[in-house]
Order: sequence, then structure tokens, then C-alpha cells
Amino acid sequence: MFTSIGSVLLILGLVLLIGSQLAIALHAFTGNPLKGILCFVVPFYVYVYAKREPISKILMRTWYGGMALLILGGVLAS
Repeated sequence: MFTSIGSVLLILGLVLLIGSQLAIALHAFTGNPLKGILCFVVPFYVYVYAKREPISKILMRTWYGGMALLILGGVLAS
């Protein structure tokens, strides 16, 4: 039973991680295309950009939640 719950949490966590990173990058593109390109090219620039913008801070909380679900799902699935 815990394996199936773990699998669902792994998938949900991964979806939250990818979705929030894409949303932050798209938000960066709407403000400044150069920052949007940097979000896709430079590692961890998404994190730096999200610390500066107020709307991205909400999306970073979603990213942290996705990471927590990913870790919890990995623990339950193993």
C-alpha cells in the first residue's frame, strides 16, 4: 500500500517541480526576455530570479512543496 502512495507522491512532486519552474521562467520571459533566456540556460538562475520577484516567491513555495513530496514519495516507495 505504501508503495502505491509513494508512487503517486513521486509523480505529483515531479509535476509540481517542473510546473513551478516553467511558470517562473515564463514569468521572467514576460518581464524581460533576457532573464527568461537566463532561466533556461544558467543553472539555478530560476532560484535567483524567484528570490527577487514577489509573485515568484509563491511559486518557489510550490517548488519546495514539490520537493518535499518527491522526497516523501521516495521514502514511502522504498
